[in-house]
Amino acid sequence: MAKVKDEFRNLTGAQKAAIFMLSLNREHSAKLFEMMDDEEIRDMSQTMSTLGSVSSSIVERLFVEFADQLSSAGSLVGTFDSTERLLFDALPEERVSQIMEEIRGPAGRTMWDKLGNVNEA
Repeated sequence: MAKVKDEFRNLTGAQKAAIFMLSLNREHSAKLFEMMDDEEIRDMSQTMSTLGSVSSSIVERLFVEFADQLSSAGSLVGTFDSTERLLFDALPEERVSQIMEEIRGPAGRTMWDKLGNVNEA
């Protein structure tokens, strides 16, 4: 049993993600791939293709770790601010601004922006 612990402890984040992806059904994996850019797909594919055989105990430990991390996060609050902070960690500022403007819609704009859209006729 100690060998499994050592093997699991030595897994990189990329390897854990690849194992997780391979353990999903094809439909769910396809949806995740659709959200990735080309470089992310190449990196994930490279890691997946070099994993070799992964024991069921490693997969189980990975899911237990994942569930533990989710449960330790406490409750989640989805707000525009929390979403924006998360996006800023992953995307360029310009792209975040564009995405946030799209999801906020007219309600998220300033009064001056709203007045600028008023039709004078």
